[in-house]
Amino acid sequence: MARLLAATLEVIEAKGLAGVTVPEIAAVAGLSTGSVYRRFTDKDALIRGAFLQLLEASQAANEANLPPNRFQGLSLDAALQALSYALVAQYRGRTGLLKALDQFLEIQTDEVFQQRAMDLVEANMRRLIETLLPFRNRVAAPDPERAITYALLSATTLIEVHKLHVPLLWRRMLPLDDDALAAETARTMAAYLASSR
Repeated sequence: MARLLAATLEVIEAKGLAGVTVPEIAAVAGLSTGSVYRRFTDKDALIRGAFLQLLEASQAANEANLPPNRFQGLSLDAALQALSYALVAQYRGRTGLLKALDQFLEIQTDEVFQQRAMDLVEANMRRLIETLLPFRNRVAAPDPERAITYALLSATTLIEVHKLHVPLLWRRMLPLDDDALAAETARTMAAYLASSR
């Protein structure tokens, strides 16, 4: 099963969501097409299973690598910089896969899958928030947790747009490589969190 789900993610990364076929996934996994259909009712069920495995693995990695005291001893600016670089790095080499996940979640009609997937995405975001909560006394806003949440949601949205959708105006006026994107994102969060309004 793990080999089949890994093969599904590999084909999605290479071909995008529209280019995925069950026979190709089966070939990459070293299985017959029939054996895939014995495990999954259709292509969408297979894709749902693969994306859930990806999100569960991401959550497990974040739980292991981001304990609430992860940035203990650092300044808030250094913690924001480390988080920004880590967020940008998550997209490196997986842009096609993450773009497909974004598209798949938008068109998905299976409410159980969508709820589980969004629960996992939210759990990952909450883990990031928890790593910054020890800095709450350095946040100027009246509700530091809300401000940290807003800063991280804004940062992930900015990074996602740059890595998955590459806005034409940004490419033309201010192209950013990964390091510049992470640095500017950290600086934006730091400025927002230092603001008292």
